[in-house]
Amino acid sequence: MDLKKAAKAYELAYQYEKEWRVCSQCTIKALSDVYEMDNKDIFRSLSGFGGGGASEGDGMCGALVGGMVFLSLKLGRDISDIGQDPEDPRGLKKNKVLTPLLRKLRDRFINEYTSIICHQIHRKLYGRPFYLLDRQELEKFDLAGGHDWGCTSVCGNAAKWTVEIYEEFKQGI
Repeated sequence: MDLKKAAKAYELAYQYEKEWRVCSQCTIKALSDVYEMDNKDIFRSLSGFGGGGASEGDGMCGALVGGMVFLSLKLGRDISDIGQDPEDPRGLKKNKVLTPLLRKLRDRFINEYTSIICHQIHRKLYGRPFYLLDRQELEKFDLAGGHDWGCTSVCGNAAKWTVEIYEEFKQGI
């Protein structure tokens, strides 16, 4: 496995989250940079997935979403797969390969953070969740390390784990 790619993905995602914010975008940007992919439209489309979706905290971690989107871009079903194979008219063969990889990434989150839900990850990291749409809560989040070590490391791990899973798949591990 290419450990340099995984380390680079971690470093970039961590730095992007620290500087730019929006975990979903920072994770996909790091992965896109490591694999030299131009994903401007994908980056934009992930704008609303930070902070558990719409910054509400009650949805899936945006960093996990970013990793899942990357794996789906690389290995998922394309519109051209639908209706092409009489034995697979819905074009779902690729998803049968993709889904176990997505579950691996999801399981890494659960093993590390006990959840895939933004507020539950906050609770694990900081001892409490933060409502990021409230200015005072956002300030408390930052004081707790949200963009110094907390969610920055979550983005880093999401990018790193995604690279590891993708590289293992490519090598047939």
